[in-house]
Parts: sequence; C-alpha cells; structure tokens
Amino acid sequence: MKVFIVFIGLLILNLTFITYQGDLHRYVQLQNYLKAVAEECASGASLYYDEEAYSQGLMVINRGEAIKYVEDRVNRAFNSLNLKGKQSLTYDIEILDDSKDDSLSPYVIVTLRLNTNDLFRLSFLKVDSVVRSAKYELVDYGGG
Repeated sequence: MKVFIVFIGLLILNLTFITYQGDLHRYVQLQNYLKAVAEECASGASLYYDEEAYSQGLMVINRGEAIKYVEDRVNRAFNSLNLKGKQSLTYDIEILDDSKDDSLSPYVIVTLRLNTNDLFRLSFLKVDSVVRSAKYELVDYGGG
C-alpha cells in the first residue's frame, strides 16, 4: 500500500511539473513573439519621417503614417496568434522628435499589451496579460 501511495504522489507531482513546463514554454514564446513585433513596430514607425523637415536638418516623424504602420503590424500579429474569445492585443506609441525642440535623440517607443485568458492551467498560477515594449532611438543623429 505504501508503494501505491508514493506512486500516486509522484505521478501527481510529475503531471503538475509537466503541465507547468508546457504552459511556461507557451508563455515564453508569446513574450518573444511580442518582443519581436514591438521591435519591428518601433523601428518601422521611425522610418516614416517628414522629408521637408529632414531637408532642413530636423528629424520629425510623421505620426499619422507611423501609427498606421503600427496598427497594421499589430493587426497582423493578432491574426497570426489565432486568439479566441475576449482576448485583445493593444498598443501604445510614444514619439519624441525634433518637432518639440528637445535636444534628445529622436526615438519611438511601442508597448504591446496582450490581454488573454489565463495562460497557466494550474489553479495556483494566474497570468492573463503579456506586456512587451521596444524603443528605437536614433543615437548618432546630431539634431537641429
């Protein structure tokens, strides 16, 4: 009887560990994917600069085009995740450029927030959102 009780205990422990490991792997994959999408959004949005201002030595990012680009990338990422139910992928974008007469290097920060169902099947773990952020900065830019 002792052997049976020990076996059941080890079986439950191993099943819990395997479940946790599989869910954690999916969580890490989601984080890596959102990180890559955030980096792509930030770097791509920074490429939409105002050519007229650039000819005058200023780096001004075209906010309308940058937001359109980020929205398109976020929609594609959401569709590729095959999410169901009340799950959503939202973004925040912050742009600092020479239009505000700051002496800092121009940059774009994109923050992605995935709100989803609980990612872990174990009852004592609850993770229902994944947040990743990326910053693309033009460090060597001299500014105006």
